Amino acid sequence: MQIRLGGRADVPLFLAFGDEAVAWMNARGNTQQWGTEPWSGENSTREAGFLERADTGGMRILEDEDGTPLGAMVITEERQPYVPDAEERELYVNFLITSRKHAGRGIGQVLFERAKQEAAERGIDLMRVDCWAGEGGSLVRVYERYGFTRVQEFTVPTRGGEWPGMLLALRLSELDPKD
Repeated sequence: MQIRLGGRADVPLFLAFGDEAVAWMNARGNTQQWGTEPWSGENSTREAGFLERADTGGMRILEDEDGTPLGAMVITEERQPYVPDAEERELYVNFLITSRKHAGRGIGQVLFERAKQEAAERGIDLMRVDCWAGEGGSLVRVYERYGFTRVQEFTVPTRGGEWPGMLLALRLSELDPKD
């Protein structure tokens, strides 16, 4: 596997991964996390958001040896607007998604390892990520397996109510060097 920098030309890939995820979540009965509508097509709000993210230089694409995209993330030194400021410089995992076609291959872990490496190279100790906290916190537990710890619950108002979220953090200085 290899990780490359992403850009505006990769926005359709992010949208396609989102389409896969929405279909998979909906098939499991989860219609609240990312809704029921595909991300591609007429959903210009999502596309515009990813175009804006592409301009930050933080897009990373994980590909198989043959160039098949497996997952993607966006890292930035800016937090999401709905979480509190950090008291120090941080690397924020602004977005992470894996192809449902390649689930179970450790793709998320590989992307997080890259984020940790980049944080260390920038001299940043604190990494944060936020995620959907519904469904009994199943996604929160995934991030905990990656080494993150819970910081704070939050909610984001939506058209249909509220989106429950969890802010998590990881300190590079507290990691076991063997990890």
